[in-house]
Amino acid sequence: MTPPSKKSCSRCFGEGVLLTPAGSVVQANLCDCVKVCEECHGSRFLFTRNARGQEEARPCGCETRRLRVRLYNQAGVPARFVNAQLTESQRDPGNFHAFNTFNLMAKNFTRGQKGILLMGRAGVGKTHLMAAFIREIIFHHGVGVIFQDFSGLLKQLRSTYARGEPEEALIDPLNQVDVLMVDELGKGRNSEWELTVLDMLISHRYNARKTTLFTTNYTDRADTTLSERVRGKDRIEEEKVIRDTLTDRVGTRIHSRLKEMCDFVMLEGVDRREREAVGG
Repeated sequence: MTPPSKKSCSRCFGEGVLLTPAGSVVQANLCDCVKVCEECHGSRFLFTRNARGQEEARPCGCETRRLRVRLYNQAGVPARFVNAQLTESQRDPGNFHAFNTFNLMAKNFTRGQKGILLMGRAGVGKTHLMAAFIREIIFHHGVGVIFQDFSGLLKQLRSTYARGEPEEALIDPLNQVDVLMVDELGKGRNSEWELTVLDMLISHRYNARKTTLFTTNYTDRADTTLSERVRGKDRIEEEKVIRDTLTDRVGTRIHSRLKEMCDFVMLEGVDRREREAVGG
């Protein structure tokens, strides 16, 4: 996407786009500095003559920018990630490897390429990093993306069934979009129905060779996976700690598919939520 203007803007810093929280999601809008394009003067097209002297029209860069604003607004990025970017200021020793992996993938992104499954304990910045990556590939590559919290999808499906409506209206966009980002993989009651929904989604995108991204608190090792305290159903059994691996949560078949679809990347580091809470 071409730069919006030779002049630096103090609001968008030359990006031509402003991101702001709008309810539960991030909203993208064109900055005032590019609403009247210096190249096409608002026509949205540039006109040139070919070798035969015939006039030809091609979309101006400002029209490309408008399209990418629409793509970003369709992605549904949660509002808390309004400032997520793949910039040097957001790279630190804790996320160095994962940040570099996403940064390289963003620069060389092609549709249908292998995705990433980002593992790590709660609070280390997995979803923040994914949101930054989404921003990059939409605005620099024009790629369609949907951000989907898995628990939220299950809730929406239950409401759809309760109204007697077909599930296709929810599932088809997730199957068809260029890049799907699934947040909180493995979270939930891990019921047979939940795994069936996950299997259906993964199988479709796997067979269609669509790029899919995941975040999860569950890893492939018991010493690094999510630790959960549970109490027995009869209220007599003492509380115990469960350390399910990702395979425990999704099953061997789905885990095998995930390994083919994605590179597994571990995100280390401190709990960024705790650090932000104390002003660190």
